[in-house]
Amino acid sequence: MLVGRSAVALSQEFSMNRLKLLAVAGLTALTLSACGGDKNLAAKDPVTAAKDLSVALRNNDFNRISHIMVPPEDYAKMEAQFKDQQARQPAPSAEESKKFEEQIAQFTASGAEDKLFAQLQPQLAQMGPQIPMGVALMTGMLGQSIDNSTKLTPAEKEQAKTVLTAVTKWATTAPLTDEAKAKQAIGIVVGTARDLKLTSLDAMHKLSYSEAMDKAGVAVGGVRKVLAVYGFDTDKMLASVTVDKKSENGDNAVVTVRYTILDAPITVDMAMVRRDGRWYSADLLKSVEQSLGGAASPAVAN
Repeated sequence: MLVGRSAVALSQEFSMNRLKLLAVAGLTALTLSACGGDKNLAAKDPVTAAKDLSVALRNNDFNRISHIMVPPEDYAKMEAQFKDQQARQPAPSAEESKKFEEQIAQFTASGAEDKLFAQLQPQLAQMGPQIPMGVALMTGMLGQSIDNSTKLTPAEKEQAKTVLTAVTKWATTAPLTDEAKAKQAIGIVVGTARDLKLTSLDAMHKLSYSEAMDKAGVAVGGVRKVLAVYGFDTDKMLASVTVDKKSENGDNAVVTVRYTILDAPITVDMAMVRRDGRWYSADLLKSVEQSLGGAASPAVAN
């Protein structure tokens, strides 16, 4: 009898667990259905499509970005172009391979952190007086470039100047010569180099397009962590992104993107274009298709 009751209890528990699993599977299917079933497809509305780009960037997911910024047929062309360019590259020479491995080893070998800091430490004190002059020079050059640009609208020039002012203020006050922060930053650089797992030039040349996008995400993630050490929090910036629809007319739309960079508020109107029922940044799509030698996207009506 005890055995029979135990069997019944086990059977009931199994049935309950099965029902739970089915419920979870059902919810997952509904969620995927609501998302379009594939995270590598652009959204079916312009606001979500723009948000998805910022989320993917925040996650350093360049593989997803490369998919959702263009229609599938353009992604296939980018992948094919990458493979074609790869095939045209000559095999690395023994000397080139050796030099690459030596350079990588400086960042990945045991004790790399201490060796790199020992090389950098004498330069930190010398950098201090040079930073304000360098920042002022760079700010002047970029400001002049913005003023002279024939591609930026007056509104875009104002936004660019707002960003430049915020970054200039950060660069002149950031503790760029602080030794403790330098050690922390070097630790991030070394960790990133190890995470890239690029041990040879030959292996790097054989990366697939998808693998190259993954490596790009790792590298950008490392850069963002280093910036955060010095007070430039790109996570905070990307988390602040909001998107609202401004207008929609057939296969064209405009969304308003708002975010803060170093506490400076930025508002940008982003043109979106619909292809086969999915929405893409018109500027990104035009840039990609021009690089592929294809037809540019139609102009967006505001």
